[in-house]
Amino acid sequence: MSVSLVLTLATLVAVAVAAGFALRVGLGALRGERSRASGVLGVALLLTAGLEALDLLCVLFPAEMPIWRSAGLVAEGALGPAWVWFTALFARDYEDGRLPALQRGLIAGAGLMLPWGAYLAATGAYFAPDFTTEMLLFLLPGSFYFYIGFIMCCLAALFNIEATLSAAVHYRRWKIKFVLMGAVSILAALVLYYSQGLLYRSIDMRLSGMRSLALLLGAGMMWFSDLRRGPEVRASFSRRMAFKSVVLVAAGLYLVALGLMGEGARILGDELGRNVLLGVSFVAGIGLLTLFLSEKMRRRIRLFLQQHFYGEKYDYRIQWVQFTDRLISARNQAELHLAALSACCETFGIVGAGLFLLDHGSRTYMPVSLVETDPQEGGFDEGSHLAAALRTRRSVVRTADVNDRSPWMKAARFAIPIFRDDSLDGFVLLGPPINQAEEYDEEDFELMDTMARHISSALLNIRLTEQLARSREMEIMGKVSAFVLHDLKNHVYTLSLMAENARKFIGNPEFQKDLVDSLASTVGKMKILISQLKGLPDRQTLKRAPVGLLALARESTRLLHQERLTFGGDDAVVMVDAEEMGKVILNLCLNALEASSDGRPVTVTTGSAPEPFVRVADQGGGIDPDFIRTALFEPFKSTKAKGMGIGLYQCKQIVTAHGGRIEVRSAVGEGSEFTVWLPGTET
Repeated sequence: MSVSLVLTLATLVAVAVAAGFALRVGLGALRGERSRASGVLGVALLLTAGLEALDLLCVLFPAEMPIWRSAGLVAEGALGPAWVWFTALFARDYEDGRLPALQRGLIAGAGLMLPWGAYLAATGAYFAPDFTTEMLLFLLPGSFYFYIGFIMCCLAALFNIEATLSAAVHYRRWKIKFVLMGAVSILAALVLYYSQGLLYRSIDMRLSGMRSLALLLGAGMMWFSDLRRGPEVRASFSRRMAFKSVVLVAAGLYLVALGLMGEGARILGDELGRNVLLGVSFVAGIGLLTLFLSEKMRRRIRLFLQQHFYGEKYDYRIQWVQFTDRLISARNQAELHLAALSACCETFGIVGAGLFLLDHGSRTYMPVSLVETDPQEGGFDEGSHLAAALRTRRSVVRTADVNDRSPWMKAARFAIPIFRDDSLDGFVLLGPPINQAEEYDEEDFELMDTMARHISSALLNIRLTEQLARSREMEIMGKVSAFVLHDLKNHVYTLSLMAENARKFIGNPEFQKDLVDSLASTVGKMKILISQLKGLPDRQTLKRAPVGLLALARESTRLLHQERLTFGGDDAVVMVDAEEMGKVILNLCLNALEASSDGRPVTVTTGSAPEPFVRVADQGGGIDPDFIRTALFEPFKSTKAKGMGIGLYQCKQIVTAHGGRIEVRSAVGEGSEFTVWLPGTET
């Protein structure tokens, strides 16, 4: 069988395997069964498989090379953004649900490769005087820089993969490792293949078989991961340095092996020798990388270093810093449970774990968090054999030593008790070790017990924190309810008097007029009360539109005593949410009227110099300077005996959401002046 036939068959198999997996994940994403990252992966694999097929056609039919290479250029242009986008999404959970600016910039920059490739396909990118015999493509200046950009896209994707693997916790890394390793094999082959263009200003298409082999290897690892793992250390240097030294030694052996293979490749001939050398080198590199990403191998290396270099198995300073960092980063109980289990798994080399806490209602230890552990029915009774053994020993228990028939015990190896005071609050069940040959001794058990005590303390702290937060919420609700009930009681009393008098005087025209006015006034006050209790807006929820400030001031205060309000100034036009800004003006005017209880007027002035503003001034008793400095805009703090203390707080939040500010000038016994400054219409 000739070399070309072997390479052709290998390429066809690689294209079929990659296209099959691409369709599997792509259709799953379209049906909503998989994430958006899976859909992007499907696109990237289809483009990669298409590129392999097009380059195979170039090799098989060299006379039609310009046609296939033009299509290949477009595929190469689309490949960069597809792989960058996939690696930015896969196995990543961003806080605000959006890609950060750096990732968006990388994707946007990579997206320029597609029109660039299409332009080169239309205008010409290669010089190939004797392609039929040499299979060489000499790069023109435009295509040379295009492939520099293409390699940069691949390196950006590899950078994303490294960051994802580094940030992934134990239980997640185990599931995503082979998908990302498959992507690494494909991207590394692309970098290796196209780097010849940077070195020699030419591309030797006889080496495309190596790229197909990498695609077959990468797609195969993705198939394996999807089917088996589901869709998505005594020395004077530190343990970390020791571990990295082992990696460096292995990498050095790898490079020496490459040199020996290069020396022997001449025996196989030019074409086959180069392909075999690149292929074996690539497979060996991917194998080495996969080996050192293996949790089992990493655990064995640490144990080897511990046995031969150290007297103790753990570097307790490092272990403790990492463990405490995990726990204090948890924002709620669920995150704390997961952080504690993940830390136990990584520290002791365990595949999975479960956290069981006492349910005081059923008096049963129920699972509250699981990591790489299959859920089972029920939990452990308070009087179960395991619970009794943990209370008796008050230390780690090997599950093999406990006669407990719970289904949870089948995969468990150790149980770590969590005590609160003298009572068993719960326990951690640790599953099988990653390295089945590893022996656990008293040093491991002492560290397990120490971590369990810290977990108990962290659980108690976060429970108390959540209880305190709920108590504060109830306190705030109590304050709001007291104010609301007081105001509602007054309004209900007013309405009841109206209803009682209506039975006697409903036929009197003057009473009818007074009744309508009183109803309108009461309804207006209730609307004000409701508006104060509404949720506060933010920049995203504001409905901005051009509006005149003077007209808005008149409209928003029409339910107040107009004879006491004086309006003046220019009708400055601003871009605001009229409903929300109307609440601000209404609140300020209402406060000013209440402060001027002797009937003195309140002045409302609007203008646009030096920027749009609305000013509300009264001639009341003024505000104490200390109160202005410390409490004026704080919720539930008011100068009024029966005030709710949320009106001015609401005003400041609304104005801030508009990008404005509130200024206050006041003198005791002379009155107060509130000025709201707003951005102009260009905002």
